[in-house]
Amino acid sequence: MAGAARADLHYQAVNPSIDRARLALLLLLTAVLGVGLWAYRGVGDSLREIRSTGLSTLLNTQIEALDQWIAEGRHEAEQLAAEPELSAAIARLARGGRGGGEGSRIVEDILRAAGSIGATAAHVVDPQGGILASSDAERIGHGVTPDFFSHLSPALGGKSVFVRPYRGGGAGSAQHGRAWVAAPVRAKSGKVIAIIALGSPADRRFAALFRAARPGRTGEALAFDADGWLLSESRHAEALAQRGLALRLLQPDTDIPTRLAAEAVAARTAGAGVREGLLLAPYPNYLGRDAIGAWRWLPAHDIGVAVEMEAGEAFAPLTYLQIAYAAVLLLMGAVWLSGFLPPQVLAAMLRRDGRARLLGPYRLLRQIGEGAISNVYLARHRLLKRPAAVKVLKQQTSSDEWTARFQREVQLASQLSHPNTITIYDYGTGSNGEFWYAMEYLEGLSLADLVERYGPLPPARTAHILRQACASLWEAHSCGLVHRDIKPQNIMLCEIRGERDVVKVLDFGLVKQMSGDKTRDLTGVMRILGTPLYMSPERIRNPSDADGRADIYALGAVGFFLLTGKRLFETETEHDLTYQVLHTVPPLASACSPFAVPAELDALIGRCLEKDPAARPQSIAEVAGALDALLVHMPWTRGQVDAWWSRHWVSADSPERRFSVETAL
Repeated sequence: MAGAARADLHYQAVNPSIDRARLALLLLLTAVLGVGLWAYRGVGDSLREIRSTGLSTLLNTQIEALDQWIAEGRHEAEQLAAEPELSAAIARLARGGRGGGEGSRIVEDILRAAGSIGATAAHVVDPQGGILASSDAERIGHGVTPDFFSHLSPALGGKSVFVRPYRGGGAGSAQHGRAWVAAPVRAKSGKVIAIIALGSPADRRFAALFRAARPGRTGEALAFDADGWLLSESRHAEALAQRGLALRLLQPDTDIPTRLAAEAVAARTAGAGVREGLLLAPYPNYLGRDAIGAWRWLPAHDIGVAVEMEAGEAFAPLTYLQIAYAAVLLLMGAVWLSGFLPPQVLAAMLRRDGRARLLGPYRLLRQIGEGAISNVYLARHRLLKRPAAVKVLKQQTSSDEWTARFQREVQLASQLSHPNTITIYDYGTGSNGEFWYAMEYLEGLSLADLVERYGPLPPARTAHILRQACASLWEAHSCGLVHRDIKPQNIMLCEIRGERDVVKVLDFGLVKQMSGDKTRDLTGVMRILGTPLYMSPERIRNPSDADGRADIYALGAVGFFLLTGKRLFETETEHDLTYQVLHTVPPLASACSPFAVPAELDALIGRCLEKDPAARPQSIAEVAGALDALLVHMPWTRGQVDAWWSRHWVSADSPERRFSVETAL
């Protein structure tokens, strides 16, 4: 009896503690369930937004690269067609009939001169579609197919044209598998007497444009025609061949187009409506795997361009969150059933695995940007605990040319130490052979975002920003370096340790050393890099022949954009833009700005935008001096700076705060 009484007293003393522990655990389980559902939805929405932005950016970048490549090819064809000796020889050939030794010499001269764009085939076609001379001797004396001639016919009206690759039929055997550019040949009277057509294999330069833009492990950049045939390479070509599937955007073992192809082709015949789309709800791709993607139909070329990646890779963080959340609930449920909850066990259950990917001394925290050839991560130095932005070259683009570009960018940019230039901390090679470099992590927004969100800038602030950009370029030019990619996206306006309106010049990926062994430009696909809107005329004519005055031109175009909120030239195609940069006098900023632009600033920007480099300011120091003189009478004061940032920039701990870093990829 005494033993039973003691046991009863012990139960009464311990049981309330057990009940309280179970109640506490039940409340904790309920809280975890609620917070988990909230976090899952939030992460899902955030991840979809990130993927939406990433896919749209990659698609726009891919189309810009394609347009630039086409513009280069058309420009090359135009220059050939306008060459006096060649046009005279073609005129003699047109008068004397087809074939002959002169026709062969003409074609040889054309292919030799067009080697820089990768042309391997050439035709000289008369206005009726007959072939006067050709690299394919068997076609001389015959006509091109009606379909191919219909694509060439705009050249008879005086315009150069691009003819997309064909997978089969429609353009004849000589055109199969090639991308073509063509330009009119004129007699001295101005009459079009023939057409020069240059063909390059689609599996070379054209395919390289899309191969370089593949995102992640499963992503693809695709070009396709109205029947869904792929005009670019498939990274899954071997898997398709093993399964006996065609290189066509069809659901496997059916004749039904994939959702992406169906929407794009439907937009082809939809008139002047929307011709682009974003598909974030997973759909079966042409391998039968769930994917997400973005597409745009290009009516000028009659092709679709798309970026696509498997949903499993795109939404992998969400899957990991689901697994982790289920594991936590199972563990906590087991504890509830056992009725025993030692603090050390709970701590062990909730403790996160602290392991993360390391590159040199940097621990990668999360991805904050993605481009065609590299990714950017927020990282932290393991010992210094200093945040950094780490740019990593993607494995599929780790060619000698891209690695050389990365190495040159970091080695040359690391020579610069001006406060208005982004600071390079370190670089190296990861355990998987990927090249990376670390730079300072910036808090602010690019000039492109600034104008897009808040509109044109007043003249005083524009001069204040341009003067700081001059300071960065002044140091670079003093070191013999030309940036060559100055544009609003590559200049950030930052808040650095309480100092506001601080300019940082970013992305030295196209930097050129004006003297020494490193002056040679990287070749091949590297030539498509750069933004034609901010490229000086001499850079377009001869990319390897630009000096510091090319940066002065670009800085003038940035100043025009800041004052007006408008592009320097409003065009629909890259080809027209290139023509206007070369030949059209830009308007004065004062004619387009909502502000009263001082005559001195208006004239300075106009001088910077002169077509002839000799007519521009001859040094960045001269531009800086002119801006200093302007700022004496038109200062952008600390009070104005603080007032703007207080009104438009929320506190650092607010969830709405947006951080921008150097993601010019």
